[in-house]
Amino acid sequence: MNIVITTESSCDIPAALRGKLGVLTVPFHVNFPGMSVDDNSILVQEIYDFYEKTHKIPQTSAVNPDEYRVFWEEVLAANPGAEILHVGYSSACSCSFQNAQIGRQDCKEPGRIRLVDGLNVSAGLGNLVMRAVQLRAEHPEEGLEELAKRVEGYVAKTRMVFVPDRLDFLAAGGRVSNAAALGAAILRLKPRIDIVKGELIAGRKYRGKMAHVVPHMLSDFLRGRSFDLSQAYMIHAAGAAEEALERIRVLLREHGFRRIYDWELGCVMTVHGGKGAVGVSATEL
Repeated sequence: MNIVITTESSCDIPAALRGKLGVLTVPFHVNFPGMSVDDNSILVQEIYDFYEKTHKIPQTSAVNPDEYRVFWEEVLAANPGAEILHVGYSSACSCSFQNAQIGRQDCKEPGRIRLVDGLNVSAGLGNLVMRAVQLRAEHPEEGLEELAKRVEGYVAKTRMVFVPDRLDFLAAGGRVSNAAALGAAILRLKPRIDIVKGELIAGRKYRGKMAHVVPHMLSDFLRGRSFDLSQAYMIHAAGAAEEALERIRVLLREHGFRRIYDWELGCVMTVHGGKGAVGVSATEL
């Protein structure tokens, strides 16, 4: 390959699919008291167990500049003559993209690396990475800058929404108050979180079990938009209700999506979304 596509582990593309496509990832980190591990180097269940024992969630941290530098220099050394297109985790949600910019400048050959701010997370970022792979295959004659500009043209078209099943992880992480989480639990409320210009924005609140909530989430997500129906992306945290996941699959097929990818959240995104969270990403025309 003349252009190698890289991203962060929090794109949540399964390892087997990344290997098949040649997509390389650099890991975010999950930080427990006295111990830091790379994203997806442990089972998600260990995060759930830690929360059950402590009522706290581990912290997460971005890739630092030197980790980016080492990662990219290893990629370039292993692929003589290649260039790198890095589709990065949203700069509005993390310092990772800023760190990537610093790490790129510290590389021996920064001109062989081009960064694209994905302005998305999880399946939204994975969606954009998959688009980059597709565009690379469709335009093999084009160079790094041309591919990067094509991918950038899809950033604003890439949509994602997710709904946490419960707010205890968000409360433990300080993203909602304990009172709000308790009130939501009593009322069985689940907020819809949209990714808007790279930021996580809370919208409409739904009530009830996930299997009841997901049709409303999808209806709101799809309403008034025209999507590329060739593919859609489902995402869920370990422990998500299978009934809810099947409802999403059926509804996406009924809407006309021809291929549906079904991925599980990795460790970092599970920390942010919580047990049982579900989401969808698709690309507007």
